[in-house]
Amino acid sequence: MSGLKHLSDGIARSVAAGGLAPVYLLWGADQTSISAAVALLRDAALRPGGVSTGMEAFNHEQFDAPYVLSAAEVLNACGQVPMMGDRRLVELSSPEDWGRHKRAEELDGDVKAPESKRDDAIAALIDYFDAPNPSTVLVVTSSGINGTSKLVKAAKKAKHVVECQMAPAGEGEAASELLSEAQRRQLPLSQAGAHALVGAVGTSLSELIPALERAVAFSGGARVEREHVEAVVATTREANAFDLTDAIGRSDHTQALEILARMFHTGEKDSGQAMKLLGLLLWQTRRLCTVKFARDPAAALNSKPYAVRKLQDQASGFDEDRLRAAYAGLARLDADLKGGSKLAYESPYIALQRWVLDTCGALPLVDPRGAS
Repeated sequence: MSGLKHLSDGIARSVAAGGLAPVYLLWGADQTSISAAVALLRDAALRPGGVSTGMEAFNHEQFDAPYVLSAAEVLNACGQVPMMGDRRLVELSSPEDWGRHKRAEELDGDVKAPESKRDDAIAALIDYFDAPNPSTVLVVTSSGINGTSKLVKAAKKAKHVVECQMAPAGEGEAASELLSEAQRRQLPLSQAGAHALVGAVGTSLSELIPALERAVAFSGGARVEREHVEAVVATTREANAFDLTDAIGRSDHTQALEILARMFHTGEKDSGQAMKLLGLLLWQTRRLCTVKFARDPAAALNSKPYAVRKLQDQASGFDEDRLRAAYAGLARLDADLKGGSKLAYESPYIALQRWVLDTCGALPLVDPRGAS
């Protein structure tokens, strides 16, 4: 099950037992689930039982750690007494980048390095985990930390903290969760229909349920099968440049062409759409070249190690010559789409398909179009 479902069950249990936990740490790559979980916690903390007190604004504070100088600002907010309510809610996002966007002149002569100030803030936050204010719910969210971070390790040990990793569900997991939710809502759905919905919409339950309801309406109340999904549910699943270059790295031209087709909307296979996609491909291919050839890719990209590792995994699918040829082909395509080639200008979608086939080596008897 997804992290969101685990958290929802945990909230339901804690509320039934008499209250929310004083601290929640929600972290991971699934921003959709993190946002939904925060919304759920807001309602539980500020509108218990779904009833508004009219004092929500006075009992709710939000902090974005990159714009906060010290943990004291956040912890002072946590220490305040609720106004005409049972709880205060304090939200803190991106603690791994504490103070990153504060200007040097705002430090009031403090010569401590930013990394040291960040470490001090994290340490203060960890100390709070051990003795939190019971009338405050502190919700800390992050997509930039991992399971080895001090914050996560401390949260796992602290008895007052609910720690939850929000990882995107896999397709099989999402289909199983959708089937369970459909049964709970008494919506008729077959296993094939569930997998078709996930293939069309993605793994987010918040997007799958409305799509399922449309399919149920179309089926006239009969069990939703794949053909019902294909008839009424548009393919909205995100297909991005990372997916495309990943398929190209594996020389899987069939999947690459399928992803390319999804990146073009019906009726929008024009030069404007092509240039947007070309910009994404150039950006992604430059990053792959950087991790392939730079001595210190993390510094060159100003990216976190886990992000660099993902790029390195993808770049490993390219040998040096093929990666250079891919970038050269994009440079040639850029010139063609701007008027250098009448065919490319008038049929940009076909030009991009040709680039995919060239880069995947799917046209062995045809000379590739490089940057000549």
